[in-house]
Amino acid sequence: MWPLTNGNRCLVGPEAELFRGTVAMMVDQLVDELNPAAEVEHKVESDPQFTISGPMVGFDPPHWYEMWEPEQKIWLLERVATSLLTSRPAPAMAAMFEATVEAVYVETGNLIVLEITEGRPIEPGSWRQSLLDAYVQRCPRDSFLEATHFEATTLDPCLPREIEQQIRQLEQTTASEGDLNSNSIQDPNSIQGSVGKRKSDWLTYWSTVIERLLDATYGPRVHHTAEAYRDGDPKLLKRFLQSKGVSPKFLQRIPPLRTNHQIQKAVTRLQALLLED
Repeated sequence: MWPLTNGNRCLVGPEAELFRGTVAMMVDQLVDELNPAAEVEHKVESDPQFTISGPMVGFDPPHWYEMWEPEQKIWLLERVATSLLTSRPAPAMAAMFEATVEAVYVETGNLIVLEITEGRPIEPGSWRQSLLDAYVQRCPRDSFLEATHFEATTLDPCLPREIEQQIRQLEQTTASEGDLNSNSIQDPNSIQGSVGKRKSDWLTYWSTVIERLLDATYGPRVHHTAEAYRDGDPKLLKRFLQSKGVSPKFLQRIPPLRTNHQIQKAVTRLQALLLED
């Protein structure tokens, strides 16, 4: 159980499904990092994703999660996932645990970026629909919902139809030298500008949905502000942490390094937890 905004509870329903699915993806990635042979094979099978305007854009995980080694991240994910999905009590509040929870939702954002880049629609089982379902469950009366489904179907562009048509026309035209200067074809730089604008729209939209879900589920994240105090007066940091009701060791706790045997057992436990219906 975790101290959520509505008390010490577990995630359930669509919220749990979104969290469980995202953590499963993160664990798979970490196992690949720990297994060089599997990582090479994975890289060969998966080419980098690109959009018409350049490399795929993503979201960066918080520092207090990203700074650790893969085996430490697995330990963090197991502690967080077990407490959020079962009756196991939450660990003592620490920046590393708080950042790990946030990192899960950042990864959800990256999965949504990939989904849109690949041109997949919003449908049952998609990451965007799973996020919307979790948001509806957590914030059923939020006025933001009035715009949610409209925005999701109008601003979320698996490339807009008119841009796709222009791209196809451009590809057909460049095959024929006689049509290279046709006035009926929009300038490629203009096309990229349009797509860049739309990409900015959907990145802003989906990141807003995730931020609102995080705020509504977990409340303010102390590690963001605590980090700003870290290199200043220790007394100010201590006073800030006390005002938030957390331990003075909030920024001092670090995840342990694990043996290969311990890592394998943790992965096995996580996979069993994440595959539960």
